Amino acid sequence: MSKLFLLQSSTEYHRVSQSFLLIISNLKIPLCYSVSSVVSYDTPSKANRITMKILTIRLKNLASIEGTFEIDFQAEPLRSAGIFAISGPTGAGKSTILDALCLALYDKTPRFSASVESLYMSDIGESRVNQADVKNILRRGTGEGFAEVDFLGASGHCYRSRWSVRRTGSRANGSLRSQTIQVTDLTANQELQGTRKELLAQLVTLVGLTYEQFTRTVLLAQNDFATFLKSRESAKAELLEKLTGTEIYSRISSEIYLRSKTADAELNQLKSNAALIELLSEEEITLLRTEKESLTNLREQGSKTLVELNAQLSVLHTLKLQQEQRDKKVQDMRLDEEKSKKLREEHTRQSDYLIHFREQCEAVQPDLSRARELDVQIQSLVSQSKQAEEILQGAEKAATAQADKLQSVQGTLHTSCHALKNLTGEIDLPVTEETGLFLESVRNRLKEQEDHLAILQKENEERVNRLNAFGVEAVTDEQARWMQEQTRLQNARQQMLEWGKARTEAQRLKVQQEEVVHKQEQMRKEMAALTTRLAEKETELKVLQRLFENARIAMGKDVRTLRQNLRENEPCPVCGSTDHPYRNEEQVVHTLYHNIELEYQTASGEYQQLNNRNIALKQDLFHQTELSGQITVQLQALLQEVEQKRPSSEEEQNPDYFEKQLHTVQGKLNLLAEKMRQYQQLHKEWQQHEERIRTLRSACEALREGVARCHLLMQQVLAAKEQFTLLKTAEMTAREQFRVVSERLITLRQERAPLLKGKSVEDAEAAIRKKEKQLNDSLEQVRKEGEEVQSRISGIQGEIRQLNSSIDELMLRKEQIADPEHLPETIARQQATNQETERRLSTVEARLLQQEQNQKKLRQLEQELTEKQETANRWGKLNKLIGSADGTKFKVIAQSYTLNLLLMHANKHLSYLSKRYRLQQVPGTLALQVIDCDMCDEVRTVYSLSGGESFLISLALALGLSSLSSNNLRVESLFIDEGFGSLDADSLRTVMEALEQLQMQGRKIGVISHVQEMSERIAVQVQLHRAANGKSAITLTN
Repeated sequence: MSKLFLLQSSTEYHRVSQSFLLIISNLKIPLCYSVSSVVSYDTPSKANRITMKILTIRLKNLASIEGTFEIDFQAEPLRSAGIFAISGPTGAGKSTILDALCLALYDKTPRFSASVESLYMSDIGESRVNQADVKNILRRGTGEGFAEVDFLGASGHCYRSRWSVRRTGSRANGSLRSQTIQVTDLTANQELQGTRKELLAQLVTLVGLTYEQFTRTVLLAQNDFATFLKSRESAKAELLEKLTGTEIYSRISSEIYLRSKTADAELNQLKSNAALIELLSEEEITLLRTEKESLTNLREQGSKTLVELNAQLSVLHTLKLQQEQRDKKVQDMRLDEEKSKKLREEHTRQSDYLIHFREQCEAVQPDLSRARELDVQIQSLVSQSKQAEEILQGAEKAATAQADKLQSVQGTLHTSCHALKNLTGEIDLPVTEETGLFLESVRNRLKEQEDHLAILQKENEERVNRLNAFGVEAVTDEQARWMQEQTRLQNARQQMLEWGKARTEAQRLKVQQEEVVHKQEQMRKEMAALTTRLAEKETELKVLQRLFENARIAMGKDVRTLRQNLRENEPCPVCGSTDHPYRNEEQVVHTLYHNIELEYQTASGEYQQLNNRNIALKQDLFHQTELSGQITVQLQALLQEVEQKRPSSEEEQNPDYFEKQLHTVQGKLNLLAEKMRQYQQLHKEWQQHEERIRTLRSACEALREGVARCHLLMQQVLAAKEQFTLLKTAEMTAREQFRVVSERLITLRQERAPLLKGKSVEDAEAAIRKKEKQLNDSLEQVRKEGEEVQSRISGIQGEIRQLNSSIDELMLRKEQIADPEHLPETIARQQATNQETERRLSTVEARLLQQEQNQKKLRQLEQELTEKQETANRWGKLNKLIGSADGTKFKVIAQSYTLNLLLMHANKHLSYLSKRYRLQQVPGTLALQVIDCDMCDEVRTVYSLSGGESFLISLALALGLSSLSSNNLRVESLFIDEGFGSLDADSLRTVMEALEQLQMQGRKIGVISHVQEMSERIAVQVQLHRAANGKSAITLTN
């Protein structure tokens, strides 16, 4: 390990450390086992530590536990209990409670995780389930179950995590469904969202511990550490790797070894590649450059010659092409001249036909004029005929409608007269529209009813005057005022009674507060005295403990042998004394040992009683302080209520005052109620007469309206008859007019039929215009085509002249070409010569380019060789320090250093549990030894420890690993799943004292045990009771 630290002073430290950290990041080492855990360890300050605490555990239908049970650590008696026991017979389900805790937080348990075989077992029907599946924890015969935990998380919020599983339809015979996770932030009252995998990842953050850390921090299996304490070095290394996760350093060591070998192989490969590169000599390079220059000049000359030859060939091709174009242009011009001649002849023919057509149009004009006049007259008569027909139809409809109206009015008059007769009842006269005697009788009957109505209205007006004389509004206002006064007096009386109650309660609370303050003073005095007595008793207990341990050692087999070997005047190898008074007094030593043991047990019991009393007083004082605060708050509220509800005058503080006032007010209200009764009686009579008046008024109105309606209908009947006569006369006149117009229309149509072959004037004129337009358009088309052909002929003549000029020029250039017939063969030979020159030049350039690339590649290889050499050196040094093919070198270093860290934390916890012992690593090994501080720091083997002492050391190791795993997280909940059946009475006493010391550090400790003596020492217990059919029930005892 010294080599790893010496490396920091070398110049290669930073590069080597970068390689080392690269390995760490690539291997994804967990945070709690990073490189900082190997090199150094900083204990977080208490101010920076966050707290995780289990608040409540709930479970339903898991394993042997049927039904729903809750273990609330925030409720009494568990809230005040620093230590509690989870007790019960074997198989009752004690460990199921811890299974529920792990399931709710991590969806797995230590028991199911320990199963490595993939075996399937039958479930319901033909379905099978893996025995390692956590869903198997659901109790058979039930349809659903859950495990739920409330906890204080690392963020300071309280959370609830619920793991649940059910069968299909929640039926006991249904197939198992997948388990679900539900997480709720109780502080924020909000459910967290996500899949089961995402929620489990969030739970690790909320709890602050991974599953492995949780099972080493909150759930302690002490048997593993007892085995670790006394195992051989090889077994200890395996257990240390299992418990602390140091197997990662084996991977680091192997990876460093592999990286070192890989770096060496890459370095050798680069050296081999560099040796394969060959470079040209300077003479070869000079010859190649000279040859390149010569070939470049030859290539330029060949290219120039080839360009000239291609230009000559282009002249020949152009000459041939233009001669062909000229011949084709001449042929096109001849065809266009023939087409132009034909178009001139067609133009002459169409002009003559157009003149003939216009002469025919002039001859038809008289018939068009006559036909146009007749069409106008016929159109006018058609309009008159339609109008006369419409007038006739309107007159017929009007006469028919008037006849229906006359009949309707007559029927309405008859119905109205009969309705009027039914209203009178007593008149017995015939109902006809020509007699007015009936209506006159009805008018007389109406006059009698109106006179009777006037008498009734006058009587009711007198009653209204009497009602107004009552002054009901004043009576009502006065009644409301007295009722308000009554309500005010009742409220004041109620407030006075509440004021009295509040004043009495305030006086009671003042007395209670004085009693609490007095009790607190007494508790503080008793606590001060207890503190003094505890300090004295602790000093006395330490002295007796040291004497007792010395006496116990003196009673050991090795000490008895040593005592028997003592000789007179020879020093004792233990204490150095030459006087040996107890060499031969075995009985005296035995009696002295038992006396010391009895005195030590007595003092220990007294100290425990005093300590328990001190703890109880602290808890009582805390409760009394809380009670005093509650009383103070209640008293302040009551005093404020007393002031608010205090009566405004002294007389209102007397209950008799309100009784007298209320009696007087009630008398006033009775008198006013009698007045209101008289008023209501008179108002009722007025309402009854008013109803009679309304009935009689309605009857009069109905008669009046009936008479008026019948009179109006009689006038309407006379007017309808007169109107019907006029309409019949108009109908006959319209019929005669329609006949005259129809006869004239027939005559004109007979005259118009022969003209224009029956066509309309517009159609004839449109046909003439259309024909003339077609002739003009055809003539214009022929003219345009003639002009276009003539224009094209002129263009072709110009193009022929240009081609002739160009051909003459090309002929002159052709005469200058030597041997034009064999020009293509000359060009082919020149191209072959140029290609050969290009090939030779490319070969030379390629050799020169390869030389440059080889030089550049060699320079790159030299640079890579330097870098690879440095990398290989770094990995070689790191490999020499901690690398190995099997990974053992660094694993041994890490395990040794991790063991030192573990012992540092274990000794810190051991100092609280027992100040006598201190753990130490045997130098150069993974073995452990114990330093006995009471025996002048004597080094002792762990095999010399008693059962209780082994438990203390093992518990300290377990708590040390808890500190190492939880880092800066303070875990206030601790469950020790340990069988205490192998401990004797003294060991059990030692265990209980150690646990009591541990709970004084602020931890709530749950001990799972079925040992009767252990259960009797712990007052608060979560007991599991077995029943029939493998069921268990949970009860809480105090």
